[in-house]
Amino acid sequence: MKTATGLLLGIVGLFICFLLAIPVTFAHIQNLNPPGLADGAGIWVNLWHWPSGDLDSYCSELRTNGIRNIFLQISRSNTEAVPNPEQLGAIIEACHRYKIRVLAWSFAELLNPRSDADKIIAAARYQSKLGHRMDGIAGNMEKNLSSERVEEYSKALREALGTSYPMVAVVYSPLNHAPDVAHIPWTCLAKYWDVIAPMTYWGGRYQKLDPYTYTVQTVQKVRQLTSRPDIEIHLIGDGMGTTSEQVQQFFKACHSCEVASASLYPNHIPTAEQLVCLGRYQDYFPSNARFRLAAFRELSRSGILSCPPGNNPAAAIARVEFYRLVARQLFKRNPAEELSTDQALDILDNAGIVSRDLQGHSESLVQPIDYLEAISLIANCVEFQSSSALPGAPRNRQDKPRADRWLVEPAGAAAWSAEPAPAARAVNYLDAATLVLQARAGLR
Repeated sequence: MKTATGLLLGIVGLFICFLLAIPVTFAHIQNLNPPGLADGAGIWVNLWHWPSGDLDSYCSELRTNGIRNIFLQISRSNTEAVPNPEQLGAIIEACHRYKIRVLAWSFAELLNPRSDADKIIAAARYQSKLGHRMDGIAGNMEKNLSSERVEEYSKALREALGTSYPMVAVVYSPLNHAPDVAHIPWTCLAKYWDVIAPMTYWGGRYQKLDPYTYTVQTVQKVRQLTSRPDIEIHLIGDGMGTTSEQVQQFFKACHSCEVASASLYPNHIPTAEQLVCLGRYQDYFPSNARFRLAAFRELSRSGILSCPPGNNPAAAIARVEFYRLVARQLFKRNPAEELSTDQALDILDNAGIVSRDLQGHSESLVQPIDYLEAISLIANCVEFQSSSALPGAPRNRQDKPRADRWLVEPAGAAAWSAEPAPAARAVNYLDAATLVLQARAGLR
């Protein structure tokens, strides 16, 4: 038994490597390194603390500590659009030498939304002597948040910069007690902005929650208020006098909620302790976090993947939902075609991948599917489809030769037993979308 289990794990490991090596070609997520935010940690730099002097040493230290994004304040409503352009150009060029992206942020009071928009548009269009530009913009909106003002500001930016230009909306956490929070037009932000970045400042004087709880509830509320489970969320953590233990709680909450990325807003300049915390960013975020969200968005917007409970893509996906997703993506020529549970089970049963005889075990269909079972099921599907494509191979195999080829029972059989596998990790909606779309791309 141990030998069989070891062999299975080895095969699964090879299959995962195979999936990761697949050049994904499906629509809207062809670019694994999209513009805007990079996968990785970020820090915020205000207008009065731009780095100067040895910029290479500065960027090298940031890069060594895992920082891939700098949010550099360019302006406020009452300042020039692009102060000190020569210094700005030197900063952008140095950051780009170390593969660090620079996003311009501006504090917009929104008394004159058009004027505020013009300032950050100028930053987006700025070009250094060597031709380097900003990698995106971040509009900081904390005052005068009527839907009309936010709409005017957002629309002006989008029309000037185009539909593909990366835009990050910086707003209060919906848990913040500031009076303006009640006026934030969340659906407007979701309409115009690519990323919503709540200021998750658990250390505020009115806050009563620990960093983990404050962060989790912030993410839940943003997804609820935008009605968008696929909205990209970038969390700005409290870096003002907070401890490494608090930052660790913040990152754990980010991991639990499956947000795409995070950063710290330090008290002017990040401390050595904060840099160490940021250096552990990859312990909490998958290296392909933004790609996973793009895969989920691709399937959910096309109606192929159902809306997760509570608009939460980090929720565990039920086995029956995963079966339907696999059947539609890996067996149907037209994946957009709806499939019932019975139709999906028939398809997978004819391929010998799952057992159609679910009498007495139907309750397992609504239970979460664990990761090892999901990988085994997809591996069987890929092998079946690959072998079926060979000349003379039958398309449907009624004799079901697949069930024992990977040294496991048909997918789902283990979950029907009274004792679940120990430490099994449930597949969530982001996992499911990523695994299935990568497998589909490999079959083309």
